[in-house]
Amino acid sequence: MEERVYFTGNLALGKEQFTIARIFGAYYELYSPSTLYVRAVLKGKLRLKQSDERHPFVVGDEVFAESGSGDWVILEKEERKNFLARKSDHGDSHVLCANLDLLVILASLKDPETKDGFIDRLLVAAFPTEITPLIVFTKADLVPDEIRLQKETFYQSLGYEVMSISTENQDSMEHLFLKLRGKRSFLCGNSGVGKSTLLNQLTKKNDQRVNDISSGTRKGKHTTTNSLAVFLDDGTVVIDSPGVKEWGILHLTKTELMESFPELRSAKVDCKYEYCCDFGEDCNLLRVFEKDLSESRRKSLESMLESLEKPHRVTRRDHWSQSVTKRY
Repeated sequence: MEERVYFTGNLALGKEQFTIARIFGAYYELYSPSTLYVRAVLKGKLRLKQSDERHPFVVGDEVFAESGSGDWVILEKEERKNFLARKSDHGDSHVLCANLDLLVILASLKDPETKDGFIDRLLVAAFPTEITPLIVFTKADLVPDEIRLQKETFYQSLGYEVMSISTENQDSMEHLFLKLRGKRSFLCGNSGVGKSTLLNQLTKKNDQRVNDISSGTRKGKHTTTNSLAVFLDDGTVVIDSPGVKEWGILHLTKTELMESFPELRSAKVDCKYEYCCDFGEDCNLLRVFEKDLSESRRKSLESMLESLEKPHRVTRRDHWSQSVTKRY
């Protein structure tokens, strides 16, 4: 990315509201429509404040900062309307961004193909936050139409909004741009799904460095290393994320996990006990799990339930835990 030129402090400006655009070390890049970009540091008392999170301030946070003779100083943070987090062990949770309208799940149809389990984990993570998920299948030009339609139809049948795009099809890109317009969206996906290429087209610039796919492993090379908010016209904000291999869901409870599956959520209406999820006698959830869940969704749920039980397990793509019915 090109070197940013920051607006330095002016004591006459006083306190102003900004959005955190990027975090690098002890410094924060802030943005406001009037002042544009400034570099800031935390006020002393905020640096000493204890937090359960890995970092108490994240990209997307709304903050107030005051100008000085050099760097600006962050004074306080507004309450978040929501935030997106992941947790892969019993340590602190990792909040990636805050105050979102959309979670854009970028799933590549080929080179590399995104596994259904990854999509399902992101859908689960979004459910308690009430952030709207949008599943976007990328590289649609690399697979036959029937494969693309099968993927789209499956997740649409669960009630999710789905679309497919290709950088070779400008109409599909424009359709996505319309969905993002005026909203604050978080782009998330495995390495190599095309996040940086998409952002380049959004900004009409080449600010995001794009890496090729490794010809030996067919896996993506990591390009983005930290979350970064890009501010476009009409109030559109796009937050680019680092590529991730697996989304940890240990910050969720078992009940939240079960209810995040639409298939089980609808079945819960007929359950005898509220907030049970113990697969007891005459359990309607158990019936749906055994008979109505697709194989891929059942494997996703089993994997996530096992994550809650054994957070330090070694993941193997060709091995799944024993049936839920044997464990509960």
